[in-house]
Amino acid sequence: MRYWVMMLAVLGGWGSSAFADVIEVKTRAPNNKTAFFNYRVPKSYDANRRESYRVVVMFGGRNTDGKADAAGRMGWGQWCDDNGIFIVSPGLKDDNYWEPQVWSGRALQIALEQIKRNYNICLTKLLFYGYSAGSQASNLFPAWRPEWTRAWVSHACGVFHEPTTRMRGVPGLVTCGDADTSRYIISRNFVENARRKGVDIIWKSFPNHPHDVPPDSLKLARAFLLYYHELYLDDLSSWKAGRTAPMPVAFIGDDLEHKYYAADSAKARNVLPEDRVPLPNQVIAQAWGKPAE
Repeated sequence: MRYWVMMLAVLGGWGSSAFADVIEVKTRAPNNKTAFFNYRVPKSYDANRRESYRVVVMFGGRNTDGKADAAGRMGWGQWCDDNGIFIVSPGLKDDNYWEPQVWSGRALQIALEQIKRNYNICLTKLLFYGYSAGSQASNLFPAWRPEWTRAWVSHACGVFHEPTTRMRGVPGLVTCGDADTSRYIISRNFVENARRKGVDIIWKSFPNHPHDVPPDSLKLARAFLLYYHELYLDDLSSWKAGRTAPMPVAFIGDDLEHKYYAADSAKARNVLPEDRVPLPNQVIAQAWGKPAE
């Protein structure tokens, strides 16, 4: 069963006059015999465009129905409209849905294939974003299928994948409030372990923030995902898709001071390794912190 609904609400940053739909996928998971995948079509969608459209898979809090995230809350709808990106937001419940190798990964693949029947979306090189319990899925899914992933973001996460060299070339952004104590420690440890494997990870902590979603974390997430979306627009041309390159480092952030420096400066070289954050361009650097005076 499928249905159409026109999203007219503007409360909470929802996009206006944007169409949303839902895909139902049958599974064998006890609490998800029918798994729901809500999606949002960007207002700029052009069925005649030669290139395909990027998808951001957005995981909300634990057991969310996915409807508000698919509708574009917290400013995501406008961002996706501006950049021609589809939102797909799963509405899954329990059954360890954050572990894609069990059942939910295949269900997502089926949902994307069904959306592809009506819209020219790119089935690979996805963007992933998640917060709270959803942040578990937004890093575990990319680790399960790195080849599906262009970039991923996990905010306030309590469960990460085991870092491996398979994730090299799959950029990640990990953020957390430092008052969200247990998740902050888990996140810092993950970033350090991933970097030892040569995996590109940008880290950002938010002083005095508990288990919430700071507006600045959204600003940084969108700058990060947009950077990799635009850097690899050839993903959307099937004859060119699939290339990767090491993350360039234009600036170095100091997580202790929340300031950033030009990568080739003496001050950048003096940032302690545990507080050192590589930043690829000025837009991301400005969203990450403040320039050093």
